Amino acid sequence: MYYIIANLQSGKGAGKKCLEAAEKYLTDQNLPFKTEYIEGHGSGRALAQKVCQEAKDAQAQNAAASNDSGSPTDSGSLHTVIAIGGDGTFHEVLNGMDFSAARLGLVPAGRGNDYAVGAKISFDPKIAMQVIVHGTPVDRDYIQVGDRRCLNVCGTGLDVEVLKLTEENKNTYIFSLSKLLLNYKPYTVQIERDGMTQEYQCVMAAFCNGSQFGGGIKLCPPAKINDGKMDLMIVKQPKGPVLMAMPVFVAGQHMGKAWAEHVVCDKAKITVTNAAAIEIDGEIYQDNVLDAQIVPGGFKTFE
Repeated sequence: MYYIIANLQSGKGAGKKCLEAAEKYLTDQNLPFKTEYIEGHGSGRALAQKVCQEAKDAQAQNAAASNDSGSPTDSGSLHTVIAIGGDGTFHEVLNGMDFSAARLGLVPAGRGNDYAVGAKISFDPKIAMQVIVHGTPVDRDYIQVGDRRCLNVCGTGLDVEVLKLTEENKNTYIFSLSKLLLNYKPYTVQIERDGMTQEYQCVMAAFCNGSQFGGGIKLCPPAKINDGKMDLMIVKQPKGPVLMAMPVFVAGQHMGKAWAEHVVCDKAKITVTNAAAIEIDGEIYQDNVLDAQIVPGGFKTFE
């Protein structure tokens, strides 16, 4: 059974078009499906919890029917949840998933689609659906941040302010970043890892599973979604105007610079002392701590 969770508001109409393509593909393949619609912040998680419970109930019923008839049972087979939307939609659905009941397929329909780039998921909804239906099941990583799951990037510092301004003014992430850097003030963060705590004055600090965020900013080019590790990226205050360093940062050419520190790790903790917000997959939370660790192979999907 296929359970679609769709955000029709994503990508300035892309969500609706991708849903139509996904439903047509499943209909043409004579495959059973059910569609649920995201309505408001947080409903993606609730819908994922709901459909995963439905999948578990269906598995239990099939197992009982098979046992009663004396036929072989395949109660361990997983159903499929299909999330249609952008990185924020994927984040919500991921956080509601029960991977003992279902795998999660992704159909990109957002503005940035940053995770899809790293995961090499096609922006063509028909091709994305072909992979979900006929592809190979694979287990990829995600980052556990407290009681939340992160699929792509989570961080604190300037990126939170950029996201707020982007949402308020409906600008691009890069435009908002440029505007904010004109009056940039460094953030103070404490980073704990390997039993040590160090303080930084920085632009931002983030944990990366994927390699880019903000609609194409190559925050951490070495990051891989299936290497069993997470990447800690610390962007410190460069010499000279911060705005002048932005083209280098956007292009991912900051690796190896004195103001960019990169660490590969299993777990670490970021605490920001002069702000009270974090972002996870582009979703803002009122918190000042990112206590993170990688969950290798925790995300059951397709390729």
